[in-house]
Order: sequence, then structure tokens, then C-alpha cells
Amino acid sequence: MAYVSLEDWRPIDVDSLEPNAFEVVKSDTNKFVIAGPGAGKTELLAQRACYLLQTGICLNPKRILAISFKKDAARNLAERVKMRTSIQDASRFDSYTFDAFSKSILDRFYLALPEVWRPSLPYKIVNYTRRQWSEFLTGANIPNYIGHINTLQGRNWEEFYKHDLLGEKLPQDGLEVTDELSWASSKWWENSINTGGVSRLTFPMIGRLAELILRYNPQLLRVLQQTYQFVFLDEFQDTTHVQFDLVETAFASANSVLTAVGDHKQQIMRWAMALDDPFGLFQNKFNGTNVPLIRNYRSSPDLVRIQDAISAIVDPSPNETEAMQDTAVEGDVCSIFEFEDAAHEAEYLADLISEMIEEHDLNPRDFAILAKQLVADYVPELDRAFREVDLSVRDESQIQDLLTEPFTKLVLLSLRLAFGAESYQHLWAELSGLLAFLRGVDDDENGVNHLHESLDQFLDELKSSYLAIPDQKEEIDSLLSSIVGYFEEPSIKSAYPAYRHGEWFDELKENLSSHLFEYVTDSQSWDELLDSFEGKNSIPVMTIHKCKGLEFHTVFFLSLEDRSWWSFQRDPEEAQSAFFVAFSRAKQRIVFTTHRGDRRNLVGGLYEVLIDAGVSVRSIQR
Repeated sequence: MAYVSLEDWRPIDVDSLEPNAFEVVKSDTNKFVIAGPGAGKTELLAQRACYLLQTGICLNPKRILAISFKKDAARNLAERVKMRTSIQDASRFDSYTFDAFSKSILDRFYLALPEVWRPSLPYKIVNYTRRQWSEFLTGANIPNYIGHINTLQGRNWEEFYKHDLLGEKLPQDGLEVTDELSWASSKWWENSINTGGVSRLTFPMIGRLAELILRYNPQLLRVLQQTYQFVFLDEFQDTTHVQFDLVETAFASANSVLTAVGDHKQQIMRWAMALDDPFGLFQNKFNGTNVPLIRNYRSSPDLVRIQDAISAIVDPSPNETEAMQDTAVEGDVCSIFEFEDAAHEAEYLADLISEMIEEHDLNPRDFAILAKQLVADYVPELDRAFREVDLSVRDESQIQDLLTEPFTKLVLLSLRLAFGAESYQHLWAELSGLLAFLRGVDDDENGVNHLHESLDQFLDELKSSYLAIPDQKEEIDSLLSSIVGYFEEPSIKSAYPAYRHGEWFDELKENLSSHLFEYVTDSQSWDELLDSFEGKNSIPVMTIHKCKGLEFHTVFFLSLEDRSWWSFQRDPEEAQSAFFVAFSRAKQRIVFTTHRGDRRNLVGGLYEVLIDAGVSVRSIQR
């Protein structure tokens, strides 16, 4: 194929990149990019992939590896590359989450582990909790020469899990037992791997095993390094010590060029073992150079001004941000509303959002209702109030990850085109492009025509077989099996590596089937069912952690008060970063709510920074 010369290559589908971003796109050295909200971090990585693939710098059979923290970020990046490159180029861009990357290594090469560390295949992915730690301590039988149970009882679960169980790279021959904590770690690993026939592992444990595989199999490590000439690391501020060790083992001794992007002001995963200073480690281990980005393509100038004031409490020396969007609303872009109680709050917000949708031609997905945690506690009151104005809200925590799966997208496109009206024909190019990608069909006219005829026939058969909405879950199972059969399961698994091993793909199909069936009763047509499943007509309610990477016209942040920020005192830096992340989701307007009489001792600093930035406070009367 013909390549674009280095001098002639230009960014694709965007007017321009800021100079520092363009420098990173064309870089041949390790860079870590510090970029605030709305700076276009994902776009930068997509453009860099296009540059490397289209100029032939990353020449076949070399590949690009992108590792993101969240599933939707990995999917979003992969889709941007597919839209901007040929099928052949996109097929050499592998976009994983850290968890999926670790799991792919373990699933393919688990036999390379020493027997003491070798899990069963399949194994079960679990989330261990304090309860299991308590049960473990209750049944612990420590040999007298090792120590005493009292030492373990003084260790809480979080400390044990992060520092003792996962704190260091695994030694090849098993853990050396020298005291109570190392004995407990050794026993925990032994129980997880060998007890009960099927191993039980968390994703961080899988990460430790994957790193061990690479460290003690030099030939396998060389193959990995020779395969991936370029490596992207997205949302790098949330990288854990387990994940960093895996990247270091995999690529510190390689000639691969690494590009890490993130924002230390948005580090909200410290509770999940995120490193204190991942960018400093990257600089030391990979000799990376810091490149800042200063533009904000998301938020209006007034919101960016307040955002900069908030960022100053997280970063004492922030860069001044350049807003690239215009203000499109009248009145206050940021307000604090004070209510009598939660019922009053829900009723007022329902009326307000209903009016904004009507007056400004917005839709429910232009809004988000955020909470620091425990979203389920807010939903019943919100649901009651919003139903009164013919709107609905939905807790996104259970379904958000499912909606980001590539297989889910494949199913939804197929169903929309098979059962939808003519208005969905614009999706035809997207589905036929996915089919061409899965089948490896190039731009040959005969091949493309045959592909289109085949897809038309499949959609007609799907429509004739399932025209009525299934009233039994088994029928939805059968429908999904028909879609998998047409698009070919081996092709799907080949295109999306996370589905290749273990029971992940089967579990995904079952999860998707169950969630689709939940909407059968209240739907009169396929369009209604799919709209409900995708949440098209409901306002999303989510935690700050779930909203990361998303953006909305208007954001409502509930309960800026101590009772909702009880963890503030334990880790004020993470809480401040979470506040910054929540604020930066808004494109045009954000509203914070409080309740009369509730205390703001812990969050007083957050409240005051808003007041100092000129944010108005309104007492909302019934």
C-alpha cells in the first residue's frame, strides 16, 4: 500500500491540534502528556496511531498497543482509529484495558508459570472483600514458630491486599514465609489458586501472574517487545503499582516508544491502589519527557475559569487553560441550590430539566445527575419526581460497562437495522464496516458487494424470525446466537482479544441477554426496547467514578455536604480530585445542591472555592 510522506501527513477529521499535541503525535521518544479535562487526550492518541500507521513508521507486521484504564476509553480509542484508517491499518491497533491485557497474557501462557503459581483454566474472577479477610482470620491456624494471630488481626483488609498480598513482584518459587503477614499472603495465594478445583483471582492478582510470566520467559518477552513497536498508556494518573510493574517488565528493556497521557488533577482511583506519582516513575524508568497541553475543547470560558480555580487546590502551580468553546447559555453557568430536603430537591430538578429540554431543544442524555457515592440511595426519590413530568432517570452503574462492549454494539446495530425504521439506515455503513473488519475484506469492489448482499440477507432473515418482541428470555438467547453465528464467533474473538480466552464472552452474552429481557415488559416495539436499553430517554444518574471520560451539556451534582463526602477526611487529595472531575464534565452549566441544616465542615474548602470564584447561592423555596 502507498504511505503518506512524513512531511505531507496532516491530522484527520480535526481542524488542527495544538502545537504540543502535534509534537507528541510525531514524536520518536518516550513522552508523558499532562492534559486537563477536555484537552483531547484520546484524540491525540488516535491521531498518533494514524500518523504511525499511515506513514509506514509502524510497518507491518509491527503493531501498536494501547492500554486504557476503562473499557469505554479502550473502545472509544479503537473506534477513532478505525474511522480514520484503512481496515488493514486498524487491524494492527490493539486497544486493551489493563485488566484485559493482563488476562490475555495469563490465559494464553499460564502453562509457562511455575506450578506453585499456576491457576486452573478456566478460573473465576472475583472481588475479595473485608468479609473474606475476616473469615480467613477466623479460620487461620498459624504455626507457633511463625507468629501469632493477633498480629494479623491488627492488619485491615485494604493494607493487607495492597501491601502484603500484591505489594511486590512475585518470586518464581513461591513466597518466602518469615512472619505472620508473609504467611497469610502465601496462604491466600495458595487458597486462591488451588482450593476447590477452580482458581479464584482478582484482576490485580492476574496482573501479578502476567508480570511473572513475562519476567521468567525471556523468549516470550522478546516476542511481545518485537510485536509492539509503539505503546500508548491512557488515563495514566490512575495506574496502580501492579500495572506499572507489568508495563516496566514488558517494555523497559525494549526499543518500544511509549506515550503516556493523563492528568494528576484527575486522579480519583487512589482507593483502588493508584500510584502516588505515576508520572515521576514513568520519567525515571522510561526517561520520559513531560509535554503539557493547555487547551480545553469541552467547556465554556466561564466554566473553564472556575475550573482553573478548583484545579489550584489540587495543583499549586497549574497551567492557565485556554477555552476553545463558546458560551451557549444565558444566566449563571454555575450555581449552588439549597433545598429543604431530598423530595423538594428531586421535584425541582425534574421540573427544571423538563423545562430546559423543552425550551432549548435538548434531550435527556444531555444531562447528568452525579453523586459522590451510593447512587442507589438517590434514585427512588428522583424516579418518583421525574415520572411526574414524563421523564425517567436510570442508575448507570449496572449497565454502563455492558453498553461499552464491542459485542453489545454489534448486536444493537444489527437489531436497529433489522427491526428499525428507515431512519436507521445511516447505521448501515457502520455495521457493514464492522463486518468488513471482522471478515478482513479489503476495498475490492466484488468483495464489498458480496459482503453487502450477505448482510442484507442476514438482516431480512433476522427480521422474519424475530419480528415480534420475544416474551421469553430463551428467545433472546436464540436471537443473540443467530447474530454470533452470522458474524462468526472466531472472527469476533480474533478482532477483540479480551473475548478470546476463558468464559468472558459467554458471560457477556448472558449478561446482555438478561438486561435486554428486563425491558421486554414495558416495550411495545423493538425501537422502544432498544431505546430503553440504551437509556436514550432517561437521565443518567451516576457516581463520579462512572462519569469519568464523559461530558454533558448540564450537570447536577447532588449533596455538596459532609454526609455524602464522609471519606474526605481519610483522603482529601482524592476527594478534591473527584470534585474537579465532576465539575469538568459540564460543557455549559453545572448546579450543586445542598440541604438546609446539613453540615459542610469537611467540604468547606470546596464550597468556599466556588464562592470565591463568584458562584451564586440560591435558596429554593417550595
